[in-house]
Amino acid sequence: MIQQHAFDPQSGAPLSRDRHYPGAYRHGVRTPLNHPNAEWDDSREGALTNGELRSAQQGLLGYFRRVQRQVRQPEPSIDRQAALALKRLKAATDAIDTFVWYALAEYLARQGHWVAWMLDHTHARSPHCASRVKFRPAVGRLEAVCASAPKAHGAVDEAIRDRVGDIYTAAFDEDLQEFRVL
Repeated sequence: MIQQHAFDPQSGAPLSRDRHYPGAYRHGVRTPLNHPNAEWDDSREGALTNGELRSAQQGLLGYFRRVQRQVRQPEPSIDRQAALALKRLKAATDAIDTFVWYALAEYLARQGHWVAWMLDHTHARSPHCASRVKFRPAVGRLEAVCASAPKAHGAVDEAIRDRVGDIYTAAFDEDLQEFRVL
């Protein structure tokens, strides 16, 4: 993930606040910080990143463990289920982290876990172009709209649900008739 929720895409470790501007970089990059809940590897020492739209399975799992422990008490059963689910999700798709995260939340909710906290740890993105979404008033609710091309893509709520449903179905061979999280 990038921007506010950025983490090291290989380990899930948090990133430093200090930015480095090596060579021709116009935007500062940060280094991963060793964290006990991240899948730390010494090769990540000194790496430069601002996160990625697509992270490795271990990176997303490290991020999950880290933020889950900020919100709740450690729960080994959810860790195991999240690890196995991420293995299946990442094998089934090359989707950006946001959609994999939503599919993981849906899976864990169906396993009986409280996962509403997961929605606070990602930003909704357009399934058309991966830009962030903004929200505008609609009849009785807010609707998500592609921030970079609102006229071209319009409301993307259903497209997000469709994308997450496709990922979920590909990973777990189960069709989502109704969402519990989104």
